[in-house]
Amino acid sequence: MKTQILTEKDLPSAKKLWGYAFETDEPFYTWYFDEVFDPQNALGIFIEDRLISYLQLVPYTLRVRNHDFPASYIVGVVTDPAYRSKGLMQILMPKAIEEIHARNQSISILMPFETTFYRPYGWELCYSQVVYEVPIYNLSQQNKKMGNYTPVDAQNDADIEALQQVYSKFLESYNGYVQRTRQGWKWILEDLECAGGYAYLLWDEQNQPAGYILYLLKDNALRAIEIGYINLWAKKSLLGFMTNHRSQAVKASWPAPLKDKTYLFLKDMIEPGPVNLIQIRPFMCGRVVCVKNALEGCRFSESIRTHFSIQIDDPYAPWNHQCFDVQIQGGKCIVKPAGEKTPDISCNINGFSQIFFGALSIEEAIESEVINIHHPDKLHTLSAVFEPQ
Repeated sequence: MKTQILTEKDLPSAKKLWGYAFETDEPFYTWYFDEVFDPQNALGIFIEDRLISYLQLVPYTLRVRNHDFPASYIVGVVTDPAYRSKGLMQILMPKAIEEIHARNQSISILMPFETTFYRPYGWELCYSQVVYEVPIYNLSQQNKKMGNYTPVDAQNDADIEALQQVYSKFLESYNGYVQRTRQGWKWILEDLECAGGYAYLLWDEQNQPAGYILYLLKDNALRAIEIGYINLWAKKSLLGFMTNHRSQAVKASWPAPLKDKTYLFLKDMIEPGPVNLIQIRPFMCGRVVCVKNALEGCRFSESIRTHFSIQIDDPYAPWNHQCFDVQIQGGKCIVKPAGEKTPDISCNINGFSQIFFGALSIEEAIESEVINIHHPDKLHTLSAVFEPQ
């Protein structure tokens, strides 16, 4: 048994395994392995040159704490059915951590099928979404003057640039988002097309891009996969765009950031029961693969001037499994080994990942017993360093 990066000759085996575990729906199946799948970003386990398990390490750039971090998105984790329940993940996941570190990527994300499956390896839930599912007629009260809508052409550079303008504006106050490239947009739109979906751009009165919607019409419902907008008018226009499909759908759904407050303005009732379904759904797990590089990569407030030590428990990354001395001054961070000393705070890599990605404040992490604080006088400073995002 050996673990190694895949090569072109392994592509048929990788495709076959994917098809068994996930889907062979066309045209997506062929398109994905022709256009997207890269063997150099796949790590597999082999027995006598036979691929029995693999995962993909898709490279992304994530905007986290005011810095762009190269990251690996783990996706497509699959095992031959004859070798399942034999502990292969205990081999593959640690090797993935080593490979991500070797690629000088200090963070990683994955979308879990079950939120605790990857916990033993250090990935912890860091991002959730508000997901709306409402009767489509309920959106009519949110409708504003529509503006102009045009279908997105994936081959048109002007359309891609317009999407990117809206995307960047929409997310400028958020944390942890992907810095999309033209190729990234192209793949998103082609994936949507494979699924039979639609993409439209919203333009304002000055003919400037103001919003977009990527959606599917299926089973008497409009399901928006993603919406982006630059202001409240554009958001209401997009909801109005959904309403205009009431002859084709009886309900509409879309994802939103956790701080979204649309539910406060939707018509609903208490008796005989609510008609809107608003859920907080788990979305993405994160893991800090290199504590030193992650902290030193951040840009902190110029007002923060502090010195603290943190003990990290990380059995799968020996470069993390130690006590660190952290100094922050002038917006920059310097991290060095602290040796044998009583740390100011201690945690495992799961807890550190949650405060680093901004899912928990220090106070929430302490209350949840995710982090232990040994010198409470450091709490105020640590709260400023690890602000929730």
